[in-house]
Amino acid sequence: MKSPVTLLSHLFDDVDRWELGLKGLNRDIITIESRFKHEGWGFLSLTLPTLGNAIDYGLSVGRFTCPTNFSKVRGGSIPKLLSGLICNVFDPITGLLLDRPHEHSVKSLREICFLFKKITVSQKREELLHAEAVQGFISTDDSILTNTFDEEMVTMLSRVSSYVLPSLIGTREDVLKVKHGPGGVAEGYRANQKWDALYAELERDPYYAVKYGLDVVSRNRDIGHNQPELSQLSFDSWLKYADIINGLTSRQPFSGCAKLISVPKSSVARRTITAEPMLYQFIQQGWNVALRDSIKKCSVLSSCLSLTDQSKNQKLALLGSLNGKYATIDLSSASDLLSLDLVKLVFASKPDFLRSAIECRSARCNVDKVNVIEMQKFAGMGNALTFPVQSTIFALLAICGVLCAEGQKSSYVNVKRAAKRVRVYGDDIIIQTKHVSQVYKWLASFGLKVNQKKSFTTGNFRESCGVDAYRGVDVTPVYIRHWPLDTSGSPELVSSLVSSCNQLWMHGLHKAAKYLEQVVESLVGTLPLVSRTSPALGWHSRVDTNIAPCRWDRKLQRLVFRGLVVVPQMREDRLDGYAALMKCLHKLESRDSKDVLASLGFSIHERAYANMPDPVTEDARSLHRSVRRFHTRIRPRWMPAVVAGLVQ
Repeated sequence: MKSPVTLLSHLFDDVDRWELGLKGLNRDIITIESRFKHEGWGFLSLTLPTLGNAIDYGLSVGRFTCPTNFSKVRGGSIPKLLSGLICNVFDPITGLLLDRPHEHSVKSLREICFLFKKITVSQKREELLHAEAVQGFISTDDSILTNTFDEEMVTMLSRVSSYVLPSLIGTREDVLKVKHGPGGVAEGYRANQKWDALYAELERDPYYAVKYGLDVVSRNRDIGHNQPELSQLSFDSWLKYADIINGLTSRQPFSGCAKLISVPKSSVARRTITAEPMLYQFIQQGWNVALRDSIKKCSVLSSCLSLTDQSKNQKLALLGSLNGKYATIDLSSASDLLSLDLVKLVFASKPDFLRSAIECRSARCNVDKVNVIEMQKFAGMGNALTFPVQSTIFALLAICGVLCAEGQKSSYVNVKRAAKRVRVYGDDIIIQTKHVSQVYKWLASFGLKVNQKKSFTTGNFRESCGVDAYRGVDVTPVYIRHWPLDTSGSPELVSSLVSSCNQLWMHGLHKAAKYLEQVVESLVGTLPLVSRTSPALGWHSRVDTNIAPCRWDRKLQRLVFRGLVVVPQMREDRLDGYAALMKCLHKLESRDSKDVLASLGFSIHERAYANMPDPVTEDARSLHRSVRRFHTRIRPRWMPAVVAGLVQ
């Protein structure tokens, strides 16, 4: 069994190579080894990250405060552990930030402290963290503000909201690109079982089939022999006819119950997710696509929102850490504190979208095997609409804060100008530092809570969208998420260690990377040097190329090599009848022109040249089996080789 302390000792060797003349590293590794022996993994995953958080906070406010579980140097304010590095950043006596702190020392300190921050803990610990996450979900929902908003703020937010998302007005449900999502559902259906259940639900109630433009062969025997030809009815006539069938004069929102689950977030917390009912998720995905498309077309939101690109937030975080002009704001329990009343307020000018979003929203959630709660929040993170809806609302609140800070009226021109000074991705918000107090006020007034530990408005440290920046330098650490506790290696463990090893190497931490390479190869054998774009397991280098035996593939007309790949496990999941036909037609409709042409007879050579799979073969297989979520295996495969940065 490999020791994590040995990995840290090699990391210290790399730091010693960076920081010439640094004292105390040998003593530090002895201290770490002793504390790990007596405190176990808790020291690496809990105690050391506490020191790292104190360093980050000190970089922000300009003074270091030593955590209580570290002894200080005599007469000083910094801990004995890592004092040689900390002296290059903070004054050892006063704890004040130095005028010219050493940026390499900041990066080294954060790498050492946070290396095992996100390590997977024991099963018993995971169960305790899950229980804490569930309790936090319930208590947060109870604390949501309802109908207690400031009237002046409500008026201004309503006006600003009316300027955005014009293309969302009047969107018809029958043209939505409804689809199944990749995640699990509350009923626990497999991939193909979702289509069976969907068809059964739509056949039972044709109202939803017509409303969302789906073809279903009706077998409803309650209609009688005077049933008209359904395919010849107009959309409005269909809706009226479906209401008559079900004996309804006005449609009521269908009810359902989500299921609360949790996933790892760090070694000290888990993230709660709601597994939505199957039919709800199917419809949510359609409105998710419509809302995202509308954001791209909106002249206001398109300048401050990009829901598929985090790079703009990351660049602004780096710039803000250099000149202090931009502040990064992170929200605590962002989706869990987003009230339904706030969503209704913001989207009141888009009644069709708002009505459908509420209709396909789970009002109740099964938090455990016994308790079911009525949710005050709009939705949990499992709802496909949660991310774009919350991003839109946070952006509008930030825009209102900017307008108030500058004393401007909420005209369209001013709103459009203010949007260019805001950047939002989920709950990560970036604004100009001078607007911070007003944006804080607007967020708090609508029941949202700023995470002060991860929000940085002063100093030269910023954090946003996975990038930690100090004085314009990326100081994001590499995380070890899994560690081998025996001689066997699961696919998840191996792929995670390979990824961490490659990141360490590219960061210049070569000795630590070499040790991690030895750990991996003791589990799966020797791995080759591969391109950074290759899905094969292997090692990266600054020269982006393959060093592995290759052969020429005559069919694909390119060089290929034999490598290990992490592939999903498949299981039998048969689909037949009308549900299978519905799935195939739905997939055909969603394909682009290349896939359609390929399914109509393009040769294997043409498909390979365009790097396209065979749709006919894939469709046939997908009707008999499906992927087992969270179950993978490592298998050898022939992969395209990259030589000197060019795909052969």
